[in-house]
Amino acid sequence: MSAISSGIGAATPTVDPSNTGFNSLTADDFLTLLIAQLQNQDPTEPVDNAEILNQLATMQGLTSNIELSDTLKQVATSLENSETDFGQKLSVGASYIGQSVTLDDSTVGVVDRAFIAGGETFVGINGADIPISRVVAVNSSQSYVGELVAAKIGNGETELGTVRGVVNHDGKDFLVFETIGDSGEVQTSEIDANSISNVLSLQDVEGKQVKAVTDNGQVLSGTAIAAATNGTRPNILVQGISVGLDRVVGVDLN
Repeated sequence: MSAISSGIGAATPTVDPSNTGFNSLTADDFLTLLIAQLQNQDPTEPVDNAEILNQLATMQGLTSNIELSDTLKQVATSLENSETDFGQKLSVGASYIGQSVTLDDSTVGVVDRAFIAGGETFVGINGADIPISRVVAVNSSQSYVGELVAAKIGNGETELGTVRGVVNHDGKDFLVFETIGDSGEVQTSEIDANSISNVLSLQDVEGKQVKAVTDNGQVLSGTAIAAATNGTRPNILVQGISVGLDRVVGVDLN
C-alpha cells in the first residue's frame, strides 16, 4: 500500500488580497483582452468605435493611476527615510551642546548650538558654524593633562603653556596651567578648561616658527623639526638643539 501524505501541518501560502482578481490586472492585460475581443468579434456586428475609444480611455486612466500610485509610494518612502535621517543627525548634533570639543585643526571650543543645513549637521563653536564631521574629540578636564595648549588668560591675551594636572574647587574642575618665561622661569596658575582655544601636537608645531626655552634657560627661536620622543615627552629640534614640546612658549601658526 502506498503511503499518502495528509499534508496536515503544511505551511499555508500567504495571499495578498491587493494582488488578486481584478487588482492583479495591468494595462497590458487590458490591451491583450481588447485585441482578443476585436479578433473574435462578430464581423456582422463589430464593436462600436465609441466603445473602443471608451475602453482605450479606461486603459489610459488605469496606467496613469498605477504610475501615480508607484510615484506616491516612492515619495512616501523617501520622506519617511528623510525624516528618520534628519532626526538622527539632529540628535547627534544636539548631544554636543555644552561640550568642549577639538576640531581637526586643533581648535578647541564649546558647542552652543546644533542645526541641519543642506542635509549636513553643523555645530556652533566660537561664533562659527562648523560641520560636525570636523569634530575629532570631545574633551574632558583630564584629557588636557600633559598637552601643550593655547589659553586665553585674564587679560584677554593668548598664552602657550602645558597642563600639568586638574584640581577641583567647589565641584568645578580647573586646570593647572604651567607657563615658561623668557628666562626659563616656570609660572603656574589655574585656568578654566573653557579658556583653551587650541591643543597643539607635535604635528601642529613641526615646520612652524617657534620660540622655546630649554631646561637650563637658553632661549631658542627658529623652525621646529620633529625629533625623537624622549619617553612620554615629545621633543623638537630648534636651532639644532633638542627641546621638549612643553618648553615651547610661542608658535607662529599662520
